[in-house]
Amino acid sequence: ASPVSGEEGVYRLEPSWLSKPGSHDVTVSITAADAADLLIGTLEVPASAAETQTGGALGVSAVLGQVRNDSGLMLGAVMVFLLGVLTTVALTQRGRTRTLAGAALVGIGLLLASGGAFAHGGEDHSHGDEDKGKAPTAAVPMGATGALESPRRLPDGSLYVPKPSQRLLSVRTVVAKPREAAQTVRLIGQVIADPNGGGHVQATQSGRIEPGDTGLPYVGQWVEAGQILAHIAPAVTFVDRSGIQQQIAVVEQELVIAESRLQRLRKLEGSVPQRDIEEAEANLNGLRKRRAALSPALTTKEALRAPISGVVTANNIKAGQVVEGRDQVLFEIVDPARLMVEAVAFDPRVANSVRGATATTADGVTLTLGHLGHSLALRQQAIPLLFRIDNPPQGLSVGQPVRIVAQIQGKASGIVLPRQSVVRNASGQPIVWQHDTPQRFVARPVRTQPVDGDTVLVLAGVEPEARIVTDGAGLLNQVR
Repeated sequence: ASPVSGEEGVYRLEPSWLSKPGSHDVTVSITAADAADLLIGTLEVPASAAETQTGGALGVSAVLGQVRNDSGLMLGAVMVFLLGVLTTVALTQRGRTRTLAGAALVGIGLLLASGGAFAHGGEDHSHGDEDKGKAPTAAVPMGATGALESPRRLPDGSLYVPKPSQRLLSVRTVVAKPREAAQTVRLIGQVIADPNGGGHVQATQSGRIEPGDTGLPYVGQWVEAGQILAHIAPAVTFVDRSGIQQQIAVVEQELVIAESRLQRLRKLEGSVPQRDIEEAEANLNGLRKRRAALSPALTTKEALRAPISGVVTANNIKAGQVVEGRDQVLFEIVDPARLMVEAVAFDPRVANSVRGATATTADGVTLTLGHLGHSLALRQQAIPLLFRIDNPPQGLSVGQPVRIVAQIQGKASGIVLPRQSVVRNASGQPIVWQHDTPQRFVARPVRTQPVDGDTVLVLAGVEPEARIVTDGAGLLNQVR
């Protein structure tokens, strides 16, 4: 197509087939800078007015061609011809021949009367208004829509994918441009709780679990800092309970004696030293405090409170359960907005040169990580690395494994492509699909390294300016 001077975006095309009336499928390829697109349409070329009025030889040949291609029309034409022949015989002959011809005419008439249900290509089989406005569909040879137009793998290993199939598979491509990216290494890690965003709830004494006002919290429940999760009634043995009750009885006896003595001294106030009265009052107050300290030992319950706001991730108790103090973790709470990732590196140079990282979960969620530091103590001959998760998404769990791509010092040159562009062939080798011609795709073995959780750097196997499939590569890889 050639551009029209003076009109931006207008192009002129004068192919020879425009003189042929009928419906023509048109595919328009548009290329501008690094972008490319395809437009698919149908061009209807009407018959000329002269052909419509005179019904010349071209129209007759078209009708004959339609009759030849339509079995219904062909059968109707044959039956009309036989009807004419039998009518002529019935009118010109006599006797038995005339009788046979009449019977044949009756049979053909009945057949034609019942032939209203026959349908052939090109007829209007609409039922009222429901099919109005629908254009008739021309019959297409089976070979045109079958093997020739279906995606298939060619003998050389490349793929033939027609444009309609490319649109159906949502195939998208990009022009390969060389660029530099940071050197990366792959690590394995897991999600952990931030030390400041997680907490354990333990009892300071042995006792029996009693639910709070709202019951025991369940796993997954959100709790606020300071919220009472449960109570612990002190577990006092029979011997200990008897000893405490005995001490309370002794204190109460001394308390009665002290109150009586203080009352007598106050009646003799002025005749007894004031010092004796003050000593009696102090002794009485001391006995009252001793009784107040002994009484709660049998009845006071310990309240278990949430140390932070977060989600309950573990509940290890039941109502009525007897627990031991300090040794057992009763509840675990984690703040889902404050999570970290712990990884291990076996190369000390990696631990000292990490600049940033991304992580990918098993279900494909990408996490942006910030490097916090690494431990100076080895763990099974590996160096623990700690990363902070920026804006953790919902659904992360403590202990969930992740694949980490850490950026280190240094640069590498190659072609940056989306991660889904790289697939594996039957032998497990990583490949990309190159859009070689409009309907042909070629597999290119590549060597890659990850850039982050969404992109990879192709180090070898792809030439600059090649058009590489970015969307739909996995579906193309399944074409056989």
